Amino acid sequence: MALFISFEGGEGSGKTTQVERLVREFTASGIPTIQLHEPGSTNLGLHIRQIIKGRPWGSETISPTAELFLFAAARAELVSKVLAHQVTRDPLVIVADRYADSTIAYQAYGRRLPLDLVEAANRLATGGVMPDVTFLIDAPPADGLKRVGALQAQLFDFDMDGRGTEAQGRMDNESSRRFEEEPLAFHERVRRGYHALVRAEPDRWVTVDGLMSADEVFGEVWETVQSLDKFRAMRAGSGAAPETPLESLFAV
Repeated sequence: MALFISFEGGEGSGKTTQVERLVREFTASGIPTIQLHEPGSTNLGLHIRQIIKGRPWGSETISPTAELFLFAAARAELVSKVLAHQVTRDPLVIVADRYADSTIAYQAYGRRLPLDLVEAANRLATGGVMPDVTFLIDAPPADGLKRVGALQAQLFDFDMDGRGTEAQGRMDNESSRRFEEEPLAFHERVRRGYHALVRAEPDRWVTVDGLMSADEVFGEVWETVQSLDKFRAMRAGSGAAPETPLESLFAV
């Protein structure tokens, strides 16, 4: 069976950076790897991503329930067209930038939809296909929003002289920043949702401090991955060395 890894976190947590670094490391180890992004990674998923993130109707909003069904539809297509066929392959690593847990955190806790209904939609969409391990790159929402240049963080971002400091933005089109533009209270609820998920399934989740440097975060991620039985078996089968010293991963 494939090793299925997902990354979760709030806006600006740095999870996408870690996904890309981990995929590069797997590839360098000679292990077949698939990188997924939600919503996306299928034709339907890409169209749904444009609907959710691109605001095709201008300033018109999507209702929380409709948003839930859009994410569920994208995930159901991903499972049907990709995951259901790939999770049985060996050797293979699947690395997902968000998966079903995001829907619990964002739509149940963030949007305040009934938790049992969101969980039911997730079960139907995933068909029981869930990650072997999920990394939560955890950071206070105010810090994450500052990284992506969200207005909520900039309003309270002043230096010692009282002058506003410029937040570092990311390469998002302004019209596609629906979640970043939500109030800080929304993002606090999302973070509480993630913490509740960790408490409910501690054996699947690994929480990493997102305020550390990208290298430090990846060091903890890579150390955890190397301890997984599935990864050790794949590494042994590939003929590669059983472990890669962390310091070698950061060599220039």
